[in-house]
Amino acid sequence: MNRPPLLMHVRIKNKDTNFGLWLPLFLLFPVLLVVLLALSPLILIGLLITWPSGWGKWAWRSLKAAFVSLWNLRGLDVDIKNREGYVRVSVI
Repeated sequence: MNRPPLLMHVRIKNKDTNFGLWLPLFLLFPVLLVVLLALSPLILIGLLITWPSGWGKWAWRSLKAAFVSLWNLRGLDVDIKNREGYVRVSVI
């Protein structure tokens, strides 16, 4: 079973700045759950209205793809470097 990412580490380093920030993503999940529960009737009505035209299937697959993509962000490392410094983003 896959679990969602829990932390994000952002590191910025150049000649003037050496900055690191830990962002607790697990604190965002309750907020996201409340928003989804509040918007779920609107999402369901939108899917039911657009289903006969074929856009409902596309919208459902898009929601599913977005959820799966967010869930599988764990392990993502982004490094951006140049002569003056670098930025690193790690999702744990």
